[in-house]
Amino acid sequence: MHMYKLKKKSSNPTQLFYWFKRKFLVIVTAFMLGFSNSINEEDKSIFDYHYSIEQRDKEER
Repeated sequence: MHMYKLKKKSSNPTQLFYWFKRKFLVIVTAFMLGFSNSINEEDKSIFDYHYSIEQRDKEER
């Protein structure tokens, strides 16, 4: 015995539209998160290198 009712699959155009809309938003959100993460990592690597050079310059003096 199932604890929940199985829904009948219907090919309602509005349900299909919402399904595509949901999948599209998930893909766009994943792309935006990945893109911002790569930009963030690039900024960290650039600024960490810059600060390490300044620290080396101060240590040498």
